[in-house]
Amino acid sequence: MAYRVEYNGEDYELATLDAALQAARQAIADDIRRLDGWTVDHDDTINDWFVQAVLDGRRVGPTAVVYGPDPVAGGPVPRTRAAVYEEWERRVIFVGDTPAEAFALAADWLERRPGIEAIGDVGWHHTADGHQLRLYYRG
Repeated sequence: MAYRVEYNGEDYELATLDAALQAARQAIADDIRRLDGWTVDHDDTINDWFVQAVLDGRRVGPTAVVYGPDPVAGGPVPRTRAAVYEEWERRVIFVGDTPAEAFALAADWLERRPGIEAIGDVGWHHTADGHQLRLYYRG
């Protein structure tokens, strides 16, 4: 069961998902140089992962794609054409004097919004304003 990573015309094959995701992150970090974190989205229907850098709360730079084994047959999914994946995610930032305060604000905010479908990613930053917790969500 091999995983294939494609990024900026480069192609890597690795034995495990963890190694493939790490290779994708490293390729992006080598290219972007300045970033705060990562987003990793998984498409269950084709069993692929999409990795992108996050800087100042926004997705930046090209996306690395980790192709997984075919979820039905167990072999690699054949790729016949390029595709564009665009998702709408919203961001909310909670700033607290302590990490606990930022998390408490986020928990209270989420509790009052039952219509949120999914949390896409979480970012954590310590800034001059305090401890920032960033949630990326769809809803």
